[in-house]
Amino acid sequence: LAGFIINFLKGVERKIGRGNFKGWMLGMLNKPMEQERIFMFIDMKSSTSLAEKLKHKKYSHLVQDVFNDLSIVSNYDGEIYQYLGDGAIISWDVKSGLKRNNCMKAFFAFNKLIKKRSRYYNRKYNHIPKFKAGIHVGKVMVLQVGQVRRDISYNGDTINTAARIESVCNDYKQNLLISGDLHDLLKDKKEFNMNSIDKLTLKGKRKAIELYYVKEKRNKK
Repeated sequence: LAGFIINFLKGVERKIGRGNFKGWMLGMLNKPMEQERIFMFIDMKSSTSLAEKLKHKKYSHLVQDVFNDLSIVSNYDGEIYQYLGDGAIISWDVKSGLKRNNCMKAFFAFNKLIKKRSRYYNRKYNHIPKFKAGIHVGKVMVLQVGQVRRDISYNGDTINTAARIESVCNDYKQNLLISGDLHDLLKDKKEFNMNSIDKLTLKGKRKAIELYYVKEKRNKK
């Protein structure tokens, strides 16, 4: 019985996130709470044409393999908030995301894992998937939703902004873009090659968001 309870609680913690687990246990998430968090939108490149090429069954297996590999973000304190088709939303509390640049390291670690398993992907799908991502930081409301199938939901412009940043990666021919807000909070800006690339105007917003591209340094192993 004790083992069952422990496994159940671990499963709940994985589902709702380590940071929200205590609030869920104490019933604090029944009312919306404001949090400041970092969100990464990550998406597979050329997914539409790839899905057409592989057909739905084989493409679904590819997405499953990709999401299994994406679990590496937990090594960088990242929590997979949602899966969205062939993409995902990953979240950090600000302290964990900024620590050792975890929020950016997670993206590059995931890409390295895919590259390491390139033989497998080539053999099974004749394709090595590639990814793009956008990261933003800001305040959101977190709450428990639903009666029949309860879940933890984050709401706010921060998530929408992260999604918008990811959506313009192809326009700037970049794999990873971050907002100026996140860039300003980074403690170690010299670990990666980062530079301002443009200002992004969001619908309904007066203030444009500054965009920075992020690349690993060549001597970085």
